[in-house]
Formats: sequence, C-alpha cells, structure tokens
Amino acid sequence: MPSHVWNGDDAPPNIHDVYDYIDRELKTLKTKLITKIEKQFFGGIEAIQFLIHIEEIFKSKHRIKRVKSLIPRISGWAELDLFTRTCYEVRRPGGGRDAGFTKDIQTFNAAFQRGIKSLTDLQDELKDLYCVVQTFCRNYQSLEGEFDLKWARETNLELKSAMRGIETLLEEAEEGVNIKLFSSDKFSLEVAETCDTKRYPVLRLFPDLFQKFHFSFHLIGKWRANDQIYLEDIQFKLIKTKRLQRLKHEEYNTLEIEHANLLSIIVEKRVRVKCREIRDRIKNLDQEITKLAGLKRSMMLEKSQTESDIQERKRHLFMNKNVTDIINSKDLDNILGVKKDIEILSKKLKSLNKSLKLNENDLVAKEKEKVALDTDYEDMRKSVSRSNQLAFERTELSKEISIINEKIQELEAIFYRKTDRNKLSQAFEDMKYPAGDDEE
Repeated sequence: MPSHVWNGDDAPPNIHDVYDYIDRELKTLKTKLITKIEKQFFGGIEAIQFLIHIEEIFKSKHRIKRVKSLIPRISGWAELDLFTRTCYEVRRPGGGRDAGFTKDIQTFNAAFQRGIKSLTDLQDELKDLYCVVQTFCRNYQSLEGEFDLKWARETNLELKSAMRGIETLLEEAEEGVNIKLFSSDKFSLEVAETCDTKRYPVLRLFPDLFQKFHFSFHLIGKWRANDQIYLEDIQFKLIKTKRLQRLKHEEYNTLEIEHANLLSIIVEKRVRVKCREIRDRIKNLDQEITKLAGLKRSMMLEKSQTESDIQERKRHLFMNKNVTDIINSKDLDNILGVKKDIEILSKKLKSLNKSLKLNENDLVAKEKEKVALDTDYEDMRKSVSRSNQLAFERTELSKEISIINEKIQELEAIFYRKTDRNKLSQAFEDMKYPAGDDEE
C-alpha cells in the first residue's frame, strides 16, 4: 500500500491517485446508502413487503372518516406528520391491531424524517464527488476528432438530470412531492405498480430517491472508468504516433543520404549541359556513321567491280599469250595495254582495300563511341529523373512529418492537461475556489 493516499484535502500528485480516491469515495457512498440508510428505512424488511404493510396502515386509518377527510392524500412529510398525529389522537375503541398500526406509522414517520436528513447529507457528499469527477475527469477532443467523446456528454447530462431529480425530491419532501418527478423504470416503477402511489406518493419517494442515488453512483463510476480508458487511448495513440514519427524520420534520412550521394556525383546544372552535348554528339555520330556506311557500300561495289575488271583483263591477257605463232606489233600493243590496265587496277584495288580498312576502323570506333555515349546519356537521364523524384519524395515526407509533429504536440498537450502535477494543482485550486466566489 502506498505511503501517501490522496484524501481530497490538497492537490493530487497524479491522476491515478484521483481515480483511486473516486473509487474509494464511491464505494463508501454506496455502502452508506445500502447498509445504513436503506436498511434503517426499511427496518431490515424486504422493501416491497414493507411498503405494502405501510400502505395497509394508511388504508386502515383512512377508514376513520375524520382522518380521511382531514388528510385524503399523503404526498409529503408535513401530511405524513399530520396523519400520524391525527391517527394517534383519534383512536378506535379496542383492538391490539389498531394500536400496533399506530406504533408502526409513528415508526415510519420517524424513519421518514431520519431518511430525509441522511439522504440530504448523502446528496452533499455526492455533489462533492461529482465536483471532483467533473474537475479532473475532463475530456479534450483532438483536431482530427480521433476520440469518441459522445459518452462523456451523455453521461454528464444523465448525471446532472439524476442529481437535479434528487435535489428537487428532497426539497419537496416536506410540503408534497409531484409524482411526475418519479422515475418510470426499475424499482420505482415496481413500487408504483404494487402500491397506490398516486394516493400515497410518500410510499414511492424513498424507493425513487434510492434508485436515483444508485443511478448517480453508477454514472460516476462509468465516467471515471471511461476517463481512464480515454487517458490510456491518448497514451496509446501518443506512443503509436511517436513510433510513426521515428519511422518517417528514418525514411527521410535514408532519402536524404541517397539524394546527397546522387548530387555529389552529378551537379544538376552541369549534367543538363553535358546531356545536351552528348545528345548533339550522338546526333553527329549518327550522321557520320550513316555517311561512312554509305561510303563503305560504294567502295565495296567499286572494289567488286575493279576485281571483276582485273580478272577480265587477266583472262584476256592469258588468251593472247597462247597465240605465239603470229605476233605482230598490233597484238603486242594490245598485250602491253592490258598489262598496264592490270597494274593500274591492282593499284586502285590496293588503295580501295586500304581505304576500306580505314573506313571499317573508323566506323567501329564511332559505333563504340555511340554505344558508350548512349549508356552515359541514359545513366545521366535516369540520375536527373531519380534526383527529381527524391526531391519530391523528401518534400512530401517532410509535410507528413510536420503533420505528425503537430499531432504529437496536440496529444502531449491533452495528456499534459490531465496528468501534469501543476495542472492538477491548478484544477484543485479552481475546484476549491471557483471564479466569482467572494474573497475574505
């Protein structure tokens, strides 16, 4: 057991001490109502049987014309007291039963007065407890409306209504109770259905008051229990939101590192310029490659034609060499001319082969350069695109983190209002000395 238990005389150290105090006080009030006030009023007899017995006494005494004409209806203590005194003064001759009824009615009258006093004191204690609950079990809605606080409004309205009913019934208990103030369910209704409570409202008064007190105790207990659940919900949402905040911060830091690494490799302005240069170079390479490929095709055709001409010349030369019988000057000139053509064509073929090799090398080199530039360009394009995406994701994540931070601040503010010792002390002072009270 803790060394210090809050008793309501000073500011509470924490909200859980307030909960414990409410539980203890509520239990004390319930015990007082059940074991003292109710038991004393009904005299240890079953409630309905007790009320039926009292009703029988009322009806028996009303058989005396003087009593009935003087007090036809018993709706409050004043009429009950007058009824009791009148019955005592007007005795029917003989009969132990009548004497016993007179004694019972006197006992009921005394129990009635004692019960009103006890319930009035209990009402004051109930008001004090209600003040504690209303002060410390307050509810605060978040901006997002996360908490369903409909129960709090409904419970408070029901409790105020029940307490007003108790106050009004106790105020009217002396002069006469308006039966419209009685509850229309449970124990009070059972009494109304069993006894003639229209003629004798005093029979229903205490059962109805007892019911209203029990209902008020139930509502205070419900309010206190729901407030603790509400506080635990705030704690849970606070923990959950802080966990989300941590995860979002980790995600943001990861993006920030990735973006920083990317930007350290590429400075965006230089990348864009480099991209344009690469694009232009690729375009020029495409044109040069196309031109070289066309030149290669032309040279290949020319080479093929030259090779064909050389073969034709050689064939012609060999045919002339076989004719050895008659060699005149004209034939010799033809043979020499063919040889000359073959030499020229061979030189041309050699030159073409050399040019083709150079062309082939140049074409391969430019194609390799184009492939490398294509790869570089695609890498840079992807880098810029990824950089833009990372910048966007960081911006959106930053907005999410900002919203989460605001939510945490709001939840912490609510939790702080309900649990901070200084706030509890201020609430206690406001409860003890409400605004508007005269200061001495």
